[in-house]
Amino acid sequence: MARRRGVRLPDLSRQGTSVVPRRSVGKGAGALGSAPSGAQVPGLSLLDGGVSGATGRSPRPARGRPTGLDGRALPKPNRVTSFGALVGKEIRQRDWTEQMAYGWVMGNWESLVGAKIAQHTTVEMIKGGEVHISCDTTAWATQLKYMQSTVLRAVSEKVGPDVITKLHVYGPKTKSWRHGPLHVKGRGPRDTYG
Repeated sequence: MARRRGVRLPDLSRQGTSVVPRRSVGKGAGALGSAPSGAQVPGLSLLDGGVSGATGRSPRPARGRPTGLDGRALPKPNRVTSFGALVGKEIRQRDWTEQMAYGWVMGNWESLVGAKIAQHTTVEMIKGGEVHISCDTTAWATQLKYMQSTVLRAVSEKVGPDVITKLHVYGPKTKSWRHGPLHVKGRGPRDTYG
């Protein structure tokens, strides 16, 4: 790089190359056209609809705006094949595939684990690929801990591997018998409510 009177001159060797800023730098900082971690949402196609040709590459866009025969700019084509394609494109571009998969798991919990288990369990939240589940009795919490691998396998078949990695199973919330600011440490609540 050349210097002139102690001042750095700009590097003009990269002039003309476009640098496209990425929207996310986190977990899915790969290509924007693919689901980064293999996450998939049943019922929603997240495949790239713009791929054409035998090589699998999209055609290079023309420079500038297209013009008609008289030299005036043509109106922008706002053609959308379907609403699902438009939503899928936005989900891919904004890197929301994992969050959509989390929402699908929360909304379809009964179809994933069955009606009997879903009757006694609720999904509280999904954070970082870990599902937090509360059960209405401690017996169901213990049983669900034993069935953890079966539930994870069923979830991975629907939304993809490594999207949901762990289950945190909690028993029922116990009533607090503490009244006032002072408290003597005791044995704590036993399994009275479950």
